[in-house]
Amino acid sequence: MYKIYQVEYGDTINGIATKTGTTANNIKNINGLNTDADLVVGSLIIVPREANQLFETYTVKRGDSVYSIARTYNVDPSTLLLLNGLNKDDIIYPNQEITVPMRGVTVYVTRQGDTVDGIINNLGIDANTFNRENERIFVVEDQLVVHKKEGNN
Repeated sequence: MYKIYQVEYGDTINGIATKTGTTANNIKNINGLNTDADLVVGSLIIVPREANQLFETYTVKRGDSVYSIARTYNVDPSTLLLLNGLNKDDIIYPNQEITVPMRGVTVYVTRQGDTVDGIINNLGIDANTFNRENERIFVVEDQLVVHKKEGNN
């Protein structure tokens, strides 16, 4: 689902996005980056492995709130905040782009005390599906776990 990318000399956020098949916005949101100046040669950043299959970019419209967007995409508001590197007190603005799970994708962020069995039960899937869709799960706090329902694109 995610992979680690080591920043090289001359890299830009847009360039990394192109190389890895995602968007600059996704890389910025996942890593809390604002500009290319935030990239440090040799540092490790997280890039989505399957961005086009699991997440999409939503452009905030006037009157939107984190709660209304979360409800539309059937995701917990606190999870939506975490996906976008936002705090509960942050304000979203029209034309701001945020990452949301695609239709049919269930997202869960692990919490202290979670177990693999508990996460599987929460997602309503079997262990084989869980392992296939989530390559490396260590069940540490704030780890992203996903499930894509069959037949959804």
